[in-house]
Amino acid sequence: MNTMNKQITRRDFLKFLSTLPLFFFVKPDGMRLIDRADQVGNERANIFVFLFDTFSAQHISLYGYSRETTPNLTRFAERANVYHRHYASSNFTTTGTASLLTGNLPWTHRALGHAGLVSKELLNMNLFHLIGDSYNRVGFSQNLWADILLEQFEKSIDQHLNPTDFSLISSVTYANHLNSHISLEIFREFDDFLLQNFDKPGSLIFSFLEDFDFALKYKKTWDMFADQYPRGIPNLPKYNIAFLLEQVFDGIMAQITQIAKPAFAYFHLYSPHEPYHPHRDFVGIFDDDWKPTSKKPHPLVPNGFPDEALIILRRQYDEYIANVDAEFGRLLDFLDSTGYLENSYIVLTSDHGQAFERGLHGHTTELLYEPLIKVPLLISSPSQKERKDFHVPTSCIDLLPTLLKISDQSINGCEGLVLPGFGGQENEDRPIFSMVAKTNPVYAPLTKATVAMIKGDYKLIWYGDYPDYRNVYELYNLEDDPEEMNDLYDSRSSLSQFLQKELQGNLEKFDKYKRPNS
Repeated sequence: MNTMNKQITRRDFLKFLSTLPLFFFVKPDGMRLIDRADQVGNERANIFVFLFDTFSAQHISLYGYSRETTPNLTRFAERANVYHRHYASSNFTTTGTASLLTGNLPWTHRALGHAGLVSKELLNMNLFHLIGDSYNRVGFSQNLWADILLEQFEKSIDQHLNPTDFSLISSVTYANHLNSHISLEIFREFDDFLLQNFDKPGSLIFSFLEDFDFALKYKKTWDMFADQYPRGIPNLPKYNIAFLLEQVFDGIMAQITQIAKPAFAYFHLYSPHEPYHPHRDFVGIFDDDWKPTSKKPHPLVPNGFPDEALIILRRQYDEYIANVDAEFGRLLDFLDSTGYLENSYIVLTSDHGQAFERGLHGHTTELLYEPLIKVPLLISSPSQKERKDFHVPTSCIDLLPTLLKISDQSINGCEGLVLPGFGGQENEDRPIFSMVAKTNPVYAPLTKATVAMIKGDYKLIWYGDYPDYRNVYELYNLEDDPEEMNDLYDSRSSLSQFLQKELQGNLEKFDKYKRPNS
């Protein structure tokens, strides 16, 4: 067999390009060279999606938060569509990201657990595949759970970056990826029928070795940067990856420069996920007397944090957000100076939020209150010069059909709708859903789960089969009670029953779902 005649694929060529140094693609003055798309006269705009993990809209000054956490996001908003009531489909990464990338709700895509995979029936129902190979498609996730989804969609990704790219140190033997479709199938079976909760993907034995190796590397590296990062270097503590925010953003900017036009790139950044390790310039910037509304502990948060501890953790989270916002400001300046703002759609969003209330710190919970599921969404169109605000509820599943519309692709088979501002309608009566069902078997009736439905000003929450909180409903008027302090379920019985019927009718979609043939 004559191997010299083997055809080089487009993906192989793009991977080769990614190995070349940045100066190969950039003029000395920083301006971009003419790329392939420019040479053939292709005027299709680039699309860049920046997802910041664990970024609660309730902590963003652009949306009215009392601390000035996001001045650069506010600056970006002056040339973007701003969505004020945008919701993730869950309170953690896997389910929320799967919805964003498939345009479908959890009861359809079925990626319910931490290591969940999208249903086989939807393998080609992902943003990379649907946007088409006329784009140069790049996928990157620092979060390993989201990276498993990128691995699942890899056939539709021209360049799948390693989650340890742009990192300072790492000790992850299988950082990227499960390495074979056979492994993915085994992983799926394990998740569907056995998996309940575990900390990281990968081998248990190797994880102990990685933990030890990482601890040594981390201490040595922190000694070098302790003056800049007094609380520690930003890291993924369970996944043995450490990084500097400025290094990550520098890497992304270099990567953007290397992608031939038209580009579609998805960048899933770990920050501002805990641990909250900002640069020293941001430590202490919110040492003020402000205190949030005190809320009594929730029955599903036993042995929770006292308010005093939550106030400290909240302050550290806000400091870290301010640090991330400053780096985003650098990215924004880069996109402006290199002309990308003039020829690209720029999307900023998150997979879920973070809570510092009711005894809860974090998002590992059965709760679905606003800080956990209300996330930012801003979209800037090419050459957009003015701000547009939208206040109707929208969902993360709406991003896929919106991006398909602006890229002139057909929209079929997704539950999301095109966003207002891009041809979609502002519908106050549309129900928006979010759910968490980490321990519910994927192919069994939905019992151990929490589901929230937002409709107009109202939000109904259903709690399933939880000990001491079984089959409980809560109802809130978000317009009058944005802190969700006054449960109206009993006092507004007719409204409660009406919304309950609609919620349960939608949940029947889950219970009717059958496991696809292997």
